[in-house]
Amino acid sequence: MTTPTELPAGLQDIARDILKIDLEDDDASLENLSTSDLRNALKSAYELGNHHLQRDGIEATLLFWQLMESLPDHVFFKDLNSRFTCINHSLAHFFGLEHPDEAVGKSDFDFFKSEFASIKFESEQDVICSEQGYYFREERDIQSDGSEKWVLTTKLPLYDYDGQVCGTFGLARDITARKYAEIELDRQRKLLETIIQILPCRIFVRDANDKFLLINEEYRRAFDLDTRELAIGKKLTDIRDNEDTRAIMKQDVEILSTGKPIYNQLEHNDTLLGKDRWVLTSKVPLIDNEGEPEGIVGMIFDITDQKKLEVQAKAASKELAAKNLQFETELLVARQLQEQLMSMGFDNQPIYTLAGSQWRLEASYLYAPSHHLAGDFFYLIPIAENQLGILVCDVMGHGIKAALVTMLIRGLMLETPVLLGEPDKVLKHLNDNLVTLAEDPEFPRFVTALYTVIDLDQGEVKIANAGHPAPIWRVQDNTGTHFELCPIDDIGPALGLIPDEVYKGNQFTLTEMTEILFFTDGIIEQKTKNGEEWGVENLEEAVLDHESDELPEQLKAISKELKQSAGAEELSDDVCIIAVRLSTAQ
Repeated sequence: MTTPTELPAGLQDIARDILKIDLEDDDASLENLSTSDLRNALKSAYELGNHHLQRDGIEATLLFWQLMESLPDHVFFKDLNSRFTCINHSLAHFFGLEHPDEAVGKSDFDFFKSEFASIKFESEQDVICSEQGYYFREERDIQSDGSEKWVLTTKLPLYDYDGQVCGTFGLARDITARKYAEIELDRQRKLLETIIQILPCRIFVRDANDKFLLINEEYRRAFDLDTRELAIGKKLTDIRDNEDTRAIMKQDVEILSTGKPIYNQLEHNDTLLGKDRWVLTSKVPLIDNEGEPEGIVGMIFDITDQKKLEVQAKAASKELAAKNLQFETELLVARQLQEQLMSMGFDNQPIYTLAGSQWRLEASYLYAPSHHLAGDFFYLIPIAENQLGILVCDVMGHGIKAALVTMLIRGLMLETPVLLGEPDKVLKHLNDNLVTLAEDPEFPRFVTALYTVIDLDQGEVKIANAGHPAPIWRVQDNTGTHFELCPIDDIGPALGLIPDEVYKGNQFTLTEMTEILFFTDGIIEQKTKNGEEWGVENLEEAVLDHESDELPEQLKAISKELKQSAGAEELSDDVCIIAVRLSTAQ
């Protein structure tokens, strides 16, 4: 509700005249008017007519206050000491006041931080002294609560009726939101410009007339320009005029007319830059606010070095392929030699036979390396007419290194023919030599081995084990015929691990026909389709299922079952099996 004392002076005079109030005797009497009395007084005032209003300047006053209250901008009037004499509701709200009158008599020091209030005070004193104001100046304010504001200020000198400067007045518009948007836009623009300048490719923008609007630093360097500004406003033909340039301009015209971009177009040019270069070019139309093409934005990535590397890589690949072919051929020869050495004494079936006075031996093997050369191997050594030594080894790893170790072990076996009948002494001899070699970090860390000597006159079997899987053999008892692990009580460590290790032998005597299956761990550790190891039990069952088959057929059947269980034709590890069937001599 508006009270009488809130009225401008002109309206107060009218109210006094109409209500016949003598305020000189009682200043408070106007304030004591009821709302209805005041409403009636104002109504009577309007009825006096335009002449009466114009006479007292009331019409201008009403228009002024109506403008003050309707403007969204901040309006203020100040005296010569920069104290507020009048502000509008918009500025009062900005200051956090309930009513504009609360600002009267105060200054900017009551609403802003001291450093910003001082700047305002000094600018107003300059306006008063110089009688020169300013328009639409951006000003940053920090209010007393610490919040940041940006305003667009117009500030002018205020004159009294005598034409003397009596203060200042002005308008200020809150542009904080717009200023923050401008700051963020400028930050993003600088970020984009920085990215464009550091990218290792040529970037440009040309208008519809083929004139450059922008180029980046890489583009400037490529064309050997002193500054980027030298290209702005010029056409590509102004910088380079040759066959490649004209082809580029023709392409740009097509992009502008069709609106269709090109991406990563491989191009070779040797005239645009005067060099033999390969580039990947991408161009898109620059679209205006109406959705129409108004220029070209392009990116050109020089891949000449990459192309040269590709040529070198192809040449190296061709050379490597030739070397690989030679290497593969040599590996094949080495593999054939490795197999021939192991198969010595076997016929084409393959079958190996040896007879003594009491027992007859028949042997066959299955050898399937997972690589060209394997670390798994076996060695059948005729010791005497009635004795046979069987060495089964597994060298850690695969390939040439492992295969060379197998050849080394074969040579070590031949060094001590007098020891070949004693398995424990043979393993000690091998271990003593391999321990020394294992000091070299390039040498395989260990070798598992099993050495067996079969005496066909006495029916005796001697075995020494160096960390190798024990063989399985055929046993017939009151539960029937089955295969189980051979009775080996003492198993020593793998060869090459412990110096001066003493290995113990195991011995048993044959009483009836049997079959012994020697193998490396590749067959029992092969993963099945379910991810489990095939294991010794499956091997025992497979041998039992085919015990009546000839040994070569038996081993083929075992291999087939293993591959079916693994679900693969190629196995993950070397497979080496030697089947020995012992029967009484006829």
